[in-house]
Parts: sequence; C-alpha cells; structure tokens
Amino acid sequence: MRIAKDSGILANRIRTIRNSRGWTQQRLAEEINVHPTYVSRIESCKKIPTFYIISRIAEVLEIETYELLMDDKKLDTADYKKNKIISILKESSPSNINIYYPLINVLHKERKRKKQK
Repeated sequence: MRIAKDSGILANRIRTIRNSRGWTQQRLAEEINVHPTYVSRIESCKKIPTFYIISRIAEVLEIETYELLMDDKKLDTADYKKNKIISILKESSPSNINIYYPLINVLHKERKRKKQK
C-alpha cells in the first residue's frame, strides 16, 4: 500500500541524490543508522520517515533538508540556483570568498565577452 502521492517527491529526491553519489541503500542506511529495509520502504513510498530521519538523510547527503522536499523542476530554476549561490556565499568564510571571487569573476567576464560577439 502506498502512503501518499506527495511522499513520492521525497522518495524520488532521496533515491536520485543517493544514486548520484554512487551510494547503495545499504550505505545510506548505515550512514543514518537504520536497517536497509527502512530506506527501501522510504524510497518506494511505503514508509514516511520522521523529520529526524529526513534531517539525518539530508545531513549525510550534504544538502539542506528542504531540498529533499522540493521537486526537480523547482530545483532547476534560475531563481533557486541564484538564491543557493547567494546562500553559499553568505555562509562562506573570507578565505573561501577569496577563492570563489576570481572564479565567478572570470566566468562573468567570459559570458559578457561572448554576448558582445
């Protein structure tokens, strides 16, 4: 029995991100300290995880918790990406800003140069 259609977004996001990292369900289960069957049931929409488990999954996958609850279309928008970049910069140390700035600046200049042609 399937729980809810909306839980499909969560299940798909977990599976997609887990697969993109080359992780098995076994590996994710070990990382969050649950049985692999539990991860399988989450990904097949047969079990809705607690908020604690959702936050643990996000933590081990190194993403924000809310990103597990957003569909791929929204994550792919320019506005989302822009806000994510701004968020990363706001949380960055001065030494990381010194690394990011030249990279962003070069990309920006290259983009402007191509537009002018």
